Amino acid sequence: MTTLKEQLKTTGKYSTILENNGIKSIKELLQYFPRSYEDRSFIQPLSELVLNEKWIATTKGKIIEKKFSPRRGRKVYEYTFTDEQGQLGQISIFNSWYLASKIKEGERYIIIGKPFFKWGKAFFNQPEIIPTTDTSEWQSIIPNMGRIYPIYSELYGIRPAWFVEKIWTVLDKIEDLFDEHLPIEFLKEYNLLGVKETLKNIHFPENYDLQKAALQRIFFDRLLRVQLHSLLQKEEYEKKSLKRFDESDPRREIIKTFIDKLPFTLTNAQKKVVKNCIESIHDKKPMMALLQWDVGSGKTIVAAIIAYYMYTLKNKQSIFVAPLEVLANQHHKTLAKLFLPLGIRNELLTWSTPKSEKERIKNDIREGRIPIIIGTHALLQEDVGFHDLWFVVIDEQHKFWVRQRAVFKKFGNPDILQMSATPIPRSMALAFFWEFDVHIIDELPKGRQPISTKIISENEYIKLKPRILSKINEGQKVFVVTPLVEESEKLEEVKAATSEYREIQEIFPELKGKIGLIHGKMNSKDKEETMTKFKNGNYCLLVSTTVIEVGVDIPEATIMIIKNSERFWLSQLHQLRWRIGRSDIKSYCFLETKKKTGDSYKRLQAMEETNDWFKLAELDLKNRWPWEILWTMQSWQTDIPIEILSDLKFIEKVQEGAKWLLEHYPKLKWLDKLKIYLEEKIGDILA
Repeated sequence: MTTLKEQLKTTGKYSTILENNGIKSIKELLQYFPRSYEDRSFIQPLSELVLNEKWIATTKGKIIEKKFSPRRGRKVYEYTFTDEQGQLGQISIFNSWYLASKIKEGERYIIIGKPFFKWGKAFFNQPEIIPTTDTSEWQSIIPNMGRIYPIYSELYGIRPAWFVEKIWTVLDKIEDLFDEHLPIEFLKEYNLLGVKETLKNIHFPENYDLQKAALQRIFFDRLLRVQLHSLLQKEEYEKKSLKRFDESDPRREIIKTFIDKLPFTLTNAQKKVVKNCIESIHDKKPMMALLQWDVGSGKTIVAAIIAYYMYTLKNKQSIFVAPLEVLANQHHKTLAKLFLPLGIRNELLTWSTPKSEKERIKNDIREGRIPIIIGTHALLQEDVGFHDLWFVVIDEQHKFWVRQRAVFKKFGNPDILQMSATPIPRSMALAFFWEFDVHIIDELPKGRQPISTKIISENEYIKLKPRILSKINEGQKVFVVTPLVEESEKLEEVKAATSEYREIQEIFPELKGKIGLIHGKMNSKDKEETMTKFKNGNYCLLVSTTVIEVGVDIPEATIMIIKNSERFWLSQLHQLRWRIGRSDIKSYCFLETKKKTGDSYKRLQAMEETNDWFKLAELDLKNRWPWEILWTMQSWQTDIPIEILSDLKFIEKVQEGAKWLLEHYPKLKWLDKLKIYLEEKIGDILA
């Protein structure tokens, strides 16, 4: 059996690089796709070239003069040529005697590069140069010429041109190495290329229509895998559910009794979500719901109402799972105020719960003596059992991976309400959370005032001192947020939380002993202690990283200054600013930035113009990688570009295809391979 090195006729160094990056066979090499393309399908005279720095052009010329021109320590080789119409052009080669030595005066060459126009001539800096003799010979120079040319990413020193050359030589292996894994009927139904045709046209497309069709097939496959994962997971979850409701209709008087005792009025958006969720839990299938809520819109009370309903109607247990101890503690305090007056016991279980207390709580949970349990990942451990768990609330759901959510399968697959303050655009929600019914709370409780947001310079930030002191003297509190914990050599201009803390102490000597510091590298106990001091008034100004982004509720906090705000995404800025404005006091968010110019400034202006979190999320989606929005990399997610994730019609088409496939081919072998893949093994599918 020949090795990859022998098959590709390459060096040991290159074969080692390939193998270390998951390319151990010709089949895997053929799945290393181009990142872009250049149109080399026809040669143009200089007079017809589009002369700008972004356009790759192909022309042909005869070298009529060459000269060597050393400039500022660089060796520059310059060549003047004439095209077929006699128009002059110039080539410049920098610091490459080897390349320059191959270009001969009087010879003809194909010239490929990005032209620019100067002094009445077309200039090419460091172009690709291919020898030729007449105007037809370029057709035989394959794969460099006469086609749409693939551009591969460089791989640890392996140049893109190397991939072009080697993949061209093994292109004929596609026929033997790849089989179609989808039914022909399915391909016709959804107008998709076959696998073999896809691979040929993703590497060396005959035209741009076929290249686009090949990309569509690849992205269709990748999203199809995700959609099938959602369907199969939902089917599996519903199949193993032990939930049984005798009543087919909700007992609305139970909900009304609880709501009437609340010291505030629910918004219409909250009432609608409660109604939908209560109806879902009376269905024979377990509820799987994703609740998207704008920051501060009162999502905890919605979950509390459902938990109360479960306990009152069926005496069943509910758990609230949070990603951070500070958030779990906050939920516990909120729920205790609601449930203890009604005689309903609730307990908190986190990593920092004392061991003796932890064992007592675990035992009471198993015996069914605790109907409402609040905690962190500590609730998901093997030694935690439940008496009769029917309702699970997962706050900030994007921080929980599939495997962690799957813990609940062994408890009869209870109803799940997953909550997220990260606004996920509709297209992405359909793509990655299809198994969940999506509910949105986009209405703030009464009494909340809109937060005024203003972009400021560093000088304007210093001038805020009198205003900050005035607000603090009135009993209000201030956040100063930084993007980093420690100074970074690569981002020297970005203030870290530690240095900002020292600087703030110098700026505000009047607040000595009243300034706190919190960041993600602190242990849970220290973070909790700092937040408690801030809430209780021991600190009136808190310097923080984004650890406060999730869940912290300080009603007296009315001013937030976000340093180097251009370093944050818009959704993140939106979540941060809603840590203030939690009362009826007017609140202000200041976005400090180094300069009020350029693209980053234009992006920040959206924060001044709107509080619409979905608009901000859509803007983020155009500028960032989607996994940063979802804040996780699930085992089943894969490389899908933003333009595809933004294409709602395409995603709906894939969704329809997943349903069609399971309906018409439920025993398709590919689905078995997909199930294996979803158990974190590699399936033999187009990837």
